[in-house]
Amino acid sequence: MEQYIVDLDLPPEERWSSLVKIKNEVHELIQSYLQDFEEADFIFSGIEMYKEAIISDTYLKEIEGIAAICDFSANEILTANLYYDLLKFYFGCTAYAVYDKGVMRHARNLDWHTDNNILSRYTKIFNFQRRGKTVFKTIGWPGFIGALSGVRPRAFSLTLNAVASQDEPQIAMPVSFLLRDVLENCSSFKEAKSIIEQTPIISDCLILLSGTQKEEKVVLERTPTRSATRTSYEDHIIVTNDYKIITNEVSSGSNILRDTSCGRYDTTQELLREQAPSDASACIDILNNENVMMGITVQQMVFETNTGAITLIKT
Repeated sequence: MEQYIVDLDLPPEERWSSLVKIKNEVHELIQSYLQDFEEADFIFSGIEMYKEAIISDTYLKEIEGIAAICDFSANEILTANLYYDLLKFYFGCTAYAVYDKGVMRHARNLDWHTDNNILSRYTKIFNFQRRGKTVFKTIGWPGFIGALSGVRPRAFSLTLNAVASQDEPQIAMPVSFLLRDVLENCSSFKEAKSIIEQTPIISDCLILLSGTQKEEKVVLERTPTRSATRTSYEDHIIVTNDYKIITNEVSSGSNILRDTSCGRYDTTQELLREQAPSDASACIDILNNENVMMGITVQQMVFETNTGAITLIKT
């Protein structure tokens, strides 16, 4: 799959200039995100204060650069970039890391509500470089500057899963921007783990973080105010859409992600215990299991953390 280069040596407002070639995709994606916010005028009215208090000047300039090549304002593009933090109930996922014969593989289904299959069709790999060399890669969409899935070759991989607690949201860092920061600035699994555990964030999340050694695989359970780290003594670790350590009162009512979370977790656990996948194709086979893959799955991916290689399937 074609990789888009993001040159970190350029001024921030110029880093995404290549998106002008796919301006129509950017427009359709941003419009789709914003439609889901139509009944939430308070979001738009508060975005100016929020960005001044929280968002770094570098990210604001990157967003301004994207605004310059499309038909939306910088505030609208920033709001679209906050989609996970504001509307995470659309966002699911099953992910696991497995260590086999010296190689860590980090696999995940990204499950997300989408219209017209645009999140699948417009999926891209973004290769962030300095001095012509890869620093990290993300799997995302044109116009989205944060990270939901990414790898820093020979250091660590990370993926984000949705979860809901009763803790109040905070005026703090968007999760996707935190993960971009970690990929860009942390050089080791240990450093990445510490930053994710300690940084205040705006909303609940589950983050699977894997390194290059057998013991370097954890699920970081976060609420805006609490943090817990889940480890595994097996060769693998799994995460879906519920807390395993943090105490959480579940709200009443049905939710497809929460209702299917345990079933997807148990099936993945059973398959991994039967036989560790020895390559990316075998990892995808687990993600394709009828009790793991959901109807809203838009991406399947495997990161080989030791090398930074990516296998990506748009479903």
